[in-house]
Amino acid sequence: MDRKVTRAAVVGGGPSGLCAAISCSHTLGKGSTLVLEKQSRVGRKLLASGNGRCNISNTNISESHYHGDNSLIRSVLSEFPGEAMRGFMRRLGVILRSDEEGRLYPYSNQAAAVLDALTDECRRQGAGLLPGFDIKKIRRENGSFVISSDNSEVRCEYLIFATGSSAAPYLGADSSGYSLLGGLGIKHSPLFPALCPVVTKESCRALKGVRARGSVTLISDGKKTKERNGEIQFTENGLSGICVFELSRDISEFLSFCTIDGRRCGSVRLSADLMRDFTFSEVCSFLEERKKLLGTGHASLLLNGALNKLLSAELAKRCGLSEKPCSALKQTDIKKLAGSAKGALFTPVDSGGLASAQVCAGGIGSDEIEPSTLRARRIKNLYICGELLDVDGDCGGFNLHFAAGSGLLAGKLL
Repeated sequence: MDRKVTRAAVVGGGPSGLCAAISCSHTLGKGSTLVLEKQSRVGRKLLASGNGRCNISNTNISESHYHGDNSLIRSVLSEFPGEAMRGFMRRLGVILRSDEEGRLYPYSNQAAAVLDALTDECRRQGAGLLPGFDIKKIRRENGSFVISSDNSEVRCEYLIFATGSSAAPYLGADSSGYSLLGGLGIKHSPLFPALCPVVTKESCRALKGVRARGSVTLISDGKKTKERNGEIQFTENGLSGICVFELSRDISEFLSFCTIDGRRCGSVRLSADLMRDFTFSEVCSFLEERKKLLGTGHASLLLNGALNKLLSAELAKRCGLSEKPCSALKQTDIKKLAGSAKGALFTPVDSGGLASAQVCAGGIGSDEIEPSTLRARRIKNLYICGELLDVDGDCGGFNLHFAAGSGLLAGKLL
C-alpha cells in the first residue's frame, strides 16, 4: 500500500477545496498540503458552472442572497466580502468583469481560466493534487487522521472537508462527504434540492422550449409571499429559468417537509405574469383591439403579437376559449384571458430531486462547527467548508463566492 504523510489534507478538489489548499499552504508553509480528489481530475463541476463561463461571484454579495445557517453566512461573508473576490482572483492572474445584473465572470468568459489559476497557485505553493483517491475510511490514530483508499493511505495532522454535496450527480457529485463525516460523528440537517426546475401538475408538454420574460410569484396558503423576475422557461414537465430556480428552494422544502422557511404550510402554487410590463386593464384593451382585428379568427390567436404563439394558444385553451371565434367573445372572456396572461397558475408536484439541482440546501450547521473558524466543535483539527455546510445561495455567483470564501477561511486553521 502506498503511504503518504502530510501536515494537512483537503478532501475534495472543487473550488472550495482548492481555495482551502491555497489558504492552508499560506498558513503552514509550502509543501504542507495535499488535495485528495475522488474523480480523475479536479474542478469538474467548476468547469461546467455558468454554462462554461464560470459565474464566480456577484457585485451584490450580501446576507440577503443566502439561506440556511445565519451564523455561518455572516462569518464567511465578513471574512470574504463581495469585493474580495476581484482582488483574490487578480492576485492569481485573472481579471473579472460584471454583466448588467452584477454577475462576475472571468474576462475571458472561460471557466478554465479560473480552474487553471487555482491549480497553478496550488502548485506554486507546493500543494499536491492527488486525483483518483476514492476514500473508503477515515480513522483517528495517535492524534492524526488516517485516510484510506483501496490501495493508498494518507496520514495528516489537519483535515479539511470540501467534498461538496450530492447535487448534480451527472458531474460526479455524491453524498460521500456526509457519509464519511457521519462516521466521525458529524451530523447534518435534512438535505433537499435548490436551484432546480419545478415539475407541475399542469401539463406543459405543448410549451416545451418556449421562453417568456416575466415574473413568477410564490403563493403559499393563498398568500403571495415571494416574487422573482426574469426569463421563464417551459419544459416538458413544468417550469424552469432563473426566476423559477430562485423560488425552487421554498418549493422543494414544502414538498419535502410541508414547511417554508421552517414554518408549516398547507399549499403552494406559482403564478406566472407573462406580460409584467402591462397592467391588467392594458392587457384587456390590447385583447379588445385584437378581437376587432381578427374578427372570426380563433381566440387561440388573440395573444399573438404579445406572446409566443404556442403560449397564446395554450392560455386560450386553459380558459376554454380555443375554438371560439374572436367575434363571439364576451367581456368576461376577455378578462379571463387577460387574467391568465397576468397570472397563469401552476401547482408544483416535484422538484426533480438532487439529480436536477445545482445546489443542495441543508447540511452541517453551527451546532457542529464553530462559525468563526469552520472548525469542528468536538474533533480537534477537523474543518468543514463549501457546500457541505448548511448554506445555499441564490443564482448569480453567490454559491461559488461562498465556496471560495469558506475554503479560504477553513484553510487558515484558526
